[in-house]
Amino acid sequence: MAKTQVVSFSELDSLRQCPHKHQLQYIERWQEPRVGPALITGTAWHSIMEIHYRAIQLVNQGRLEMEFLPGKIGPEVEELLAGEEPERAELLRWMYEGHLQRWGYDTQWEVVAVEHAAEVYLPTDRGGRSRFKLKLKLDLAVMWDRKLWIVDHKSGKNLPTDKELDIDDQFGLYTWAMRQLGKPVFGSIHSANRTQRNKKPMELTERLGRRMLYRTDAELDTIAVEAYRTFKTAYPASGVAPRSPNSDTCRWRCSFTEPCLQARKTKGTKTSDLLPSFGFAQDFTRH
Repeated sequence: MAKTQVVSFSELDSLRQCPHKHQLQYIERWQEPRVGPALITGTAWHSIMEIHYRAIQLVNQGRLEMEFLPGKIGPEVEELLAGEEPERAELLRWMYEGHLQRWGYDTQWEVVAVEHAAEVYLPTDRGGRSRFKLKLKLDLAVMWDRKLWIVDHKSGKNLPTDKELDIDDQFGLYTWAMRQLGKPVFGSIHSANRTQRNKKPMELTERLGRRMLYRTDAELDTIAVEAYRTFKTAYPASGVAPRSPNSDTCRWRCSFTEPCLQARKTKGTKTSDLLPSFGFAQDFTRH
């Protein structure tokens, strides 16, 4: 029997962008020398949202009175911000203030789970269990209008368009996974907060947006099978995976771009040969 391979949506996204990037990042385990500011901000924003909704969950469970909610959340958020660079702390504070102004404490939701981790095997083309085990972590699960929803917190320069969300498989894949585990997830809610501050005053609707996403069972099954097919092309790994040059993804979604382009200019040189000189290091302890 083939060995189980643990995978994630982030890995799937990397593989679909470029097989060569995936090989460097997930098979050879090269780690970039520094984390980009957008990722740092996004990680901090998720931490703030975790503080926010864990406190709301305490209210839902009857373990905290609603009147004490701001007094619990506020100091914890400020403690987190104290560890950030001043400029980023100011940005995150602006984002959180906007979140409170637009969504408040989401009293219409019952918080079921916060940062819930799970694993489920992807299906084969014939519907059996593949060797690829998808690991995921839900930002939030809530009951709303007697239905179970998963909520994903996102931050970015701009709010996503409807088309961008319709072609994003993460939400469908997570919904499929939770249903496989017996959780009757109805759909997902994409909750976005802009990180780009304009000089002129901005309306809350320009800064924050939520979109409810629902996919049929047939679509969810297709998303899961297509994820399996994608991973099947990469494992077992053999040879050098091909590059997929793209002016968009190579420009802003790949930290390997510069050494990758340099390597292909010299016959017999692999991208991995150049990575140490660019500050990259291999890390086999992470997934």
